[in-house]
Amino acid sequence: MSLQTRPAGEAGRSAWKYLMSKETINVYVNGRRVDIYRGMKVKHALIAYDQSLYRAALAGEVRVEDANGFSVGLEGGLSDGARLFTIAAA
Repeated sequence: MSLQTRPAGEAGRSAWKYLMSKETINVYVNGRRVDIYRGMKVKHALIAYDQSLYRAALAGEVRVEDANGFSVGLEGGLSDGARLFTIAAA
């Protein structure tokens, strides 16, 4: 018995699209919605928003905070609806 990873045909494409839509989450970076796959990290949200912002965070030029004002690392996990803000480093 083989394990099929993607259903075939038109009905299969619709089913695949539905399943994949459940695998994405919405996070907000500086107020703008970014769709990423479940399990991705803060760094992936920054890259999806603006790769140069991610580079600035790597260089220590900006820091990332959550909606409560706590600093979060680039390897931090995300959940659906998470809100991230970038702040210029002092």
